[in-house]
Amino acid sequence: MSHTAVFLMNLGGPRSLDEVEPYLYDLFSDPLVVSAPFGPFRPLFARLVSRTRAPSSAEKYALIGGRSPLVEGTEAQGRALAAALGPGYSCHLAMRCGHPSTAEGVREALAAGATRAVALPLYPQYANATTRSSLLELRRLWPTDRALVEVCTWHDHEGYLDASAAVLRETLAQVPAEERERVLVVFSAHGLPMSQVRKGDPYPRYIEHSSRETARRAGVERWQVTYQSRVGPTRWLGPDTVRWLAENARDRVIVTVPIAFVSEHLETLYDMDILAKEAAAKGGAHRYLRVPALGARPDFIAALADVVRRGEAPGLT
Repeated sequence: MSHTAVFLMNLGGPRSLDEVEPYLYDLFSDPLVVSAPFGPFRPLFARLVSRTRAPSSAEKYALIGGRSPLVEGTEAQGRALAAALGPGYSCHLAMRCGHPSTAEGVREALAAGATRAVALPLYPQYANATTRSSLLELRRLWPTDRALVEVCTWHDHEGYLDASAAVLRETLAQVPAEERERVLVVFSAHGLPMSQVRKGDPYPRYIEHSSRETARRAGVERWQVTYQSRVGPTRWLGPDTVRWLAENARDRVIVTVPIAFVSEHLETLYDMDILAKEAAAKGGAHRYLRVPALGARPDFIAALADVVRRGEAPGLT
């Protein structure tokens, strides 16, 4: 009997403060994340940067509970997705950095008797540094004699956009009626170096599409796309979320949307709930609300199940 392993692929996150430095080492070892030509010196570079950045990064994780909840959140998504797909499917985590790694996920799937696989990146919008990196790692590890279907992007999937709009509407409903004219929705996505955009990475186009369609479906007319989590001195996609809020939040009810994130983690709980909120307050915002990540919402899980089934369908891989 055919058994399809569905790999839920994400960047990962440290499950404790002890895992912060190893997680950063994995991150900076990836040539698609840091594209400079380090050659044989990349491991040395990754070790130096991870050791240097670990203390400040650990301080941030300490503020959100001493760990990233991304892994446990993805485990919940996997359980819900397996139930939605039904018999013949199993779901396995494949984190690009940290644990459970892609190698660990592959071993688990093969031990469960998987005869084929679907790679399901949990990045709605394709980018080389995230989606392509995860797909290449799974392609390297999955047995070549077993079928592998790769889902690349689902930024325009109707079910995903409907779920994104639904959670936005639910958050907007928390705004008192007399304040709704002040609402400005700010979609925030992880940034990308402009050097990668100039090489043709479609990520910013996909972010714009997901944001525009989410706003339209939620009945939102005033909205803005911004980018967060910049690393290093080079030019990145903008405008920067924190700076933009500090300069444009006056007298507004700011509602931020983690449009590129489907799980709670450092980029939502620290960057958005702490840094962006503080920036909005300093900028004179009347109120600040943040839309939750989609997590294991039934409408979102149904959308992911459809993405998997469409990926397996002939002519749609």
